[in-house]
Amino acid sequence: MKILALDIGAGTQDVLLYDEEKGSIENCVKIVLPSPSLIFAKKVRKAALLCKDIFVKGAVIGGGALAHELKGHVKKGLKVFITERAAYTIRNNLDEVRAMGIEIIRGENELGDFDGEILEIEEVNIRSLERFLAGFGEPVSDVDVVGVAVQDHGVFPKGMSNRHFRIQKMREFLEGDPKPENLSFRKDEIPKCFLRMQSAAQAVRDQLANAKVLVMDTSLAAILGCLKDPIVEQANSVLAINVGNCHTMAAMISDGEIVALMEHHTRRLTFEKIQQLLNDFMNGKLSDEEVFEDGGHGLFYLGEAPSFPKMEAIVATGPNRSILQKTNLPVHFAAPAGDVMMTGPVGLVEAAKTKFAYHRAKMEP
Repeated sequence: MKILALDIGAGTQDVLLYDEEKGSIENCVKIVLPSPSLIFAKKVRKAALLCKDIFVKGAVIGGGALAHELKGHVKKGLKVFITERAAYTIRNNLDEVRAMGIEIIRGENELGDFDGEILEIEEVNIRSLERFLAGFGEPVSDVDVVGVAVQDHGVFPKGMSNRHFRIQKMREFLEGDPKPENLSFRKDEIPKCFLRMQSAAQAVRDQLANAKVLVMDTSLAAILGCLKDPIVEQANSVLAINVGNCHTMAAMISDGEIVALMEHHTRRLTFEKIQQLLNDFMNGKLSDEEVFEDGGHGLFYLGEAPSFPKMEAIVATGPNRSILQKTNLPVHFAAPAGDVMMTGPVGLVEAAKTKFAYHRAKMEP
């Protein structure tokens, strides 16, 4: 089986071209690149230096640095126009986008007599990867599955917090089947509220029509990847933590199933706070309301938590995982495939293997 796994975060996009014919995953191609949001943010800064207005069109991608620069562009007295579809990159509530002073253009129409910079944004660029890897004799056109991990809060109902909505949707999907890979979706399974996931899946289909498509939340891909670390793989009860640039997610997993999940905002966490939160979470002393009122998303328990003394392993990943070094928790830093940067892509590979129920026998004559 050959899987192209793209884990697209706020800071980097991590790429793994998994090919089981190579025998060992360590022999597979691994690449770490700047995230699309950072790349497009630089283009906005360049336009600002030239005092040019900007027209943004294209796909729904992760906002992050790009959204920050577009808001700054308006504050500098310059104009930002954006198509309705691309506007969901900035906020899932378009009224909030308009309130920033950004003008939303209906449909995908070009602006007449526009004399500024046109920015066509995209998140999944397989063609560029294909051109690059061709020089090393590594084809992409024959992959069986393309897996993409992105963070998607979803378009939430009016009057409801997007933080509550995100954690509630995760609970809904896991209540029927609490395995981490159940929070990955084939193209036809993606909920309508997840516009960024839909956009990523469509981009894959447009560029590699014959490949199957899988999308997954970045935090859950990282959690699943943590479980493939050699030191953690044999443990039955695990606390897996992804300390990302924006979100920190912790999941208690027992016998391969999620029994509890918590998500907070990384910027609000000191080492003292994360230590207390994780201890209370593991011992069942933390509530959804407490996490939400502290600025986080919330938490839920699907079953009886193993509790801290019974936890066989505590494993962490993510660009801000070093905050856990200052705590008194016995944390192991995950390195599946021998590389901490591959935690998300490895999670995608594992989800793809499960979701598409691949069997070697299919390849035999």
